[in-house]
Amino acid sequence: MPDMDVWAEVAARRLQLAEWARSLDHSATDTPSWCDGWRVRDVLGHLVHLAEANQRTMVRDIVTRGPRPDRALGRIATELGQGPVDELSDRLKAAAHGRFHALGTPPVVSLGEVLVHGSDMMRAISADDDADPTVVAPVLRVYRRLGRVAFHAKSAAGVALVATDTQFRIGTGPEVRGRALDLLLLLANRRQVLPNLSGPGLDRLRF
Repeated sequence: MPDMDVWAEVAARRLQLAEWARSLDHSATDTPSWCDGWRVRDVLGHLVHLAEANQRTMVRDIVTRGPRPDRALGRIATELGQGPVDELSDRLKAAAHGRFHALGTPPVVSLGEVLVHGSDMMRAISADDDADPTVVAPVLRVYRRLGRVAFHAKSAAGVALVATDTQFRIGTGPEVRGRALDLLLLLANRRQVLPNLSGPGLDRLRF
């Protein structure tokens, strides 16, 4: 998928999430998300931070809240999550066309961020997080390579991932079948998605 198409999909998903979040009440935004340790509002804050970031500001933010990047990003997410959700929604909408992505990673990783974190929020409160599987499929290829390092997920190298809602298959070995978005959440180490998947390959990924 060309970079321009990727960024158009990123912007579209951000705009969708901004409008969706604006409708939530306080109890919904305080619900624990599928991203461990973050409430729905913290995940929204993280998406705002990524959308507004550039290379310079990201380095500054991590250095000032370091030393570990993952913990620094967590602190930023929870700091932003303290703010009014309406303001966070406005900021996400305003920054929807931001193009930050970590050095050394392809832009499609940013698409994965908004897809996975959108599901982190929406599934936590049983909202519909439907996504076009043809948009998700290119992210699956990248996340399959990065999942173990970036998300501490169990390696999917020994199984074949098969999407049931689009023509997509990657890998060899016993199959793990599910919707493309569910497979993406698996690669992002969202273990909550396991009941939505099927196939003999699941036994290799459960533990």
